Order: sequence, then C-alpha cells, then structure tokens
Amino acid sequence: MQDASTKNRQKGIASTLELRSRARRATKLLANTYGSPDHNNKQDPLDELVFIVLSQMTTAPSFERVYLRLRTLAPRWDDVCNMPLRKLKRAIKDAGLSNQKAPRLKAIFARLKKDFGAVSLAFLADMPTKDAEDYLVTLPGVQRKTAKCVLMYSLGRPVLPVDTHVLRVARRLGLTKARTVGDEAHLSLEDIIPPKYRYDFHVNALSHGRAVCLAKAPRCSLCVLNRICPYPDTLSRPRL
Repeated sequence: MQDASTKNRQKGIASTLELRSRARRATKLLANTYGSPDHNNKQDPLDELVFIVLSQMTTAPSFERVYLRLRTLAPRWDDVCNMPLRKLKRAIKDAGLSNQKAPRLKAIFARLKKDFGAVSLAFLADMPTKDAEDYLVTLPGVQRKTAKCVLMYSLGRPVLPVDTHVLRVARRLGLTKARTVGDEAHLSLEDIIPPKYRYDFHVNALSHGRAVCLAKAPRCSLCVLNRICPYPDTLSRPRL
C-alpha cells in the first residue's frame, strides 16, 4: 500500500519539508541573480513608515522625490502635526493619492503623540517582534505587510512582508495556495521560509516579480527558477 506522502506527491501536493527545501533553493537562486538589492529603505522606523505610505500606488522616482521634499519642509515629523492639511497635500501631490495619504500621515502622527507623547517609533526597538507588529497594525491605514516592512527594513526583525510580487512568485512556486491572501499568506510563508532566509526572499522575489515573473505575461524562458518551479503546470494556474 502507498503511504500518504507518496499519494500526495502523485497528486502534486508537496510536503512541508519539500516546500521548505524548494524555498531555500529559490532563495539562493534569486539572491545569486539579484544580489539582495537595497530599495533605499530607511533605518529609522518612522521614516520607513512614511516612506512606505508615500510609495503606495506610485513609482519609485516619484515617492523618493516627494519623501525628500517633505523632509525638507518638515525636518521633524512633529512639524507635520502643525502643518495645514492643504499644504501637506500639495507637498506630496506628486506621489499620488494625496487626498488619502496626507490625512493618513496626520492621523498616524497624532496617534503616536497621543500614545507616547512624541511623534516617533523609536520605542519599537525595545519591543518583542510580535508586540511591535501588533501595535503597528493598530495605526491608521497600516496593514500587516506595511508593519512587517517597517520591522524588517528598519529594525532587522526576521519577518517576511508579502506584497503582490512576492505573493505571485510564491504562488507560482507552489509555496502557498492559490487563494491564500492577507494575514494567512504571511503566516503560511513564514512557516515555510526560515527566519534567516526571509529578508533575501522578500527583496529578491520583489525584484523577480517586477522583472521576470510578471502578472499577465511571465517571462518563464528567462527565469532562473525554471528547474524548481511547477508553474504553469500547477492545477491552480494563479493569475495576479
């Protein structure tokens, strides 16, 4: 009689050990290709949070330029609290969605000042990773991915942010189910990818998703993951 693992392999269902092995190999192949690039993220956690808010739904040149402009207008983030909303909207207009981003930044800063008496996230350095993440997602408009990015980039915590590109690569590799999204995606991938590989997997899968593993027309013939990637032969054939 066949055991369960044999039956699962015949059905194309990989075991956890197989998925972890595939994730390790993918991480190394991607790191050799992209070199774990620096995405110009910030060392201070609040700087990073503002950087991420400005980056949402826009291009890198735009939000990087806008971030520097805002920093010139507000050398201290406390200055934004006293800045008229209209002025803040004008300052960040180039990054897009200023009608949403400006009130969100003001709300975040006001919340920090209320909770800690200062517009700062420096206190996160003394908090356990789970507690820090749970606090960040209580801030206005801050989702799980953003919280994990702040913790990973600014504080070196071994978390794994899952954005659209990372999720697409992970799905096509078969590391997570086709319909897994949100918090479940973060949990499932952190279970598969060990802490020491998470930073490299995130930054390189992000680069790979932008350059090769495209949403509508993936360049599979150019992909360094060809030998270990089951896509497009997977039953789910995820389309993101």
